[in-house]
Amino acid sequence: MDDTFAGFEHFGADFMRLILHKERVFSSIDRVLGDTFSLGPIGAGPGRKLARITAQGTFDKTYGDALPDGRPGYRLILPVSVTFDLDLQVDHARFLADVSLPLELTMALEDPLTIIWAIRPPVEEEVTLTLQADSRRSALLQKVAGIDAELRRFIVRFVGRELEKPHVRKAMRIELIPLIDNAWPEIASQFLPNSDADRQSPPPDLSADTQP
Repeated sequence: MDDTFAGFEHFGADFMRLILHKERVFSSIDRVLGDTFSLGPIGAGPGRKLARITAQGTFDKTYGDALPDGRPGYRLILPVSVTFDLDLQVDHARFLADVSLPLELTMALEDPLTIIWAIRPPVEEEVTLTLQADSRRSALLQKVAGIDAELRRFIVRFVGRELEKPHVRKAMRIELIPLIDNAWPEIASQFLPNSDADRQSPPPDLSADTQP
């Protein structure tokens, strides 16, 4: 094969690097997730009966980098600001949290010409959570009741539920043939003639042959 032509494996690697680069992938994730979310009430504590938790959150911009082991995909961090309301039936507490959720996004290929994204959600130990109580009573409850661990479990459950939503599952499967078919008229207009004028050869440049 002519050395000026790329092999198919090299072409695929370039496609991943240049078309599905991290800025494009991360902005797509931000678009899929939206700006805000609400969840609950969900039971917490022993038997999920001790308390009820409700959360209101705001997503910040996703960031991260390529997987260090060379696999096609990214390790990304999803920052979230969350307000947790804890209803203890006889009392109420509110906590403000900055949460960092690490996710692993990997790519696989499926016939015919389909890109499959898979997201591995974090486990509780991977979640970074900085918690601030909004009152002295809430701070005391945080200290004696192990609220941090409970809220980590809560947010991991939330992420798992979000990843199973239909619009998220749809975004994880990209069928290229229909996309190219739909976009082909616009693509073709970039290199095929669009009018009779495009088919006309330019007049020859005779200036070089003109004698002084």
